[in-house]
Amino acid sequence: MFPYGSHPCRVAAALCFTLLATSSLALFFSNANAQQEGVYTATVLTVTHETEKSRTGPEVCRQTVLTSQQVAQQQEDDKTWFEKNWIATLGGAAGIVVGVPLANVVATQAANFTTSFAAASLVIPTILLAGGIGFFVTQLFVPSNPLLATPQPGSLVAEQKFFVQTICAPGPPTYTSTPNYRITYRFNGNVQSALVKYDPGERVKVNQQGRPLNEVKPAPASPNR
Repeated sequence: MFPYGSHPCRVAAALCFTLLATSSLALFFSNANAQQEGVYTATVLTVTHETEKSRTGPEVCRQTVLTSQQVAQQQEDDKTWFEKNWIATLGGAAGIVVGVPLANVVATQAANFTTSFAAASLVIPTILLAGGIGFFVTQLFVPSNPLLATPQPGSLVAEQKFFVQTICAPGPPTYTSTPNYRITYRFNGNVQSALVKYDPGERVKVNQQGRPLNEVKPAPASPNR
């Protein structure tokens, strides 16, 4: 017979109570420490396996032989509008300078046949018309680069020189896939979605902003070429 104070059932009950109290305190302090460190848990609602594919293609550079016409066309395409039309722009400015006294004459003559307000309204259109005529007339007389002319069948092609140029272009694409998991979860009453590295199970660890700690950040988009 065992003494009353040391009965096996009472010892086992006391031991179970001690373990339960210890585990509860440990869970309490672990949750408190996690919240102090800014780590929380959220309830996972759905988990979907998702494969993220990324496209990579290093540039491939090669030497290409270009004709004088091709080089001239490239240089022309790289010019701004003002660089292409600076001579005609000067002609338009000269037309505006000439148009100022011309507009004065037109307004004076028009005042003899209509009201002063109607005559004054002809000043600005006259100046703009003179500037436009100067621009387009000057553009007609600007010699064009013969290398930019499109060759016609049977016509004499201008003398060509050849240049070696290094041209780089995107190489063949290669794809790499990474298995991830798309989850939806509830945090602070809000349902959110995220892509994570592994299946979190029923609960997922999140930060103070409610984003999973193991969230997969989207890859930066490559610039279009």
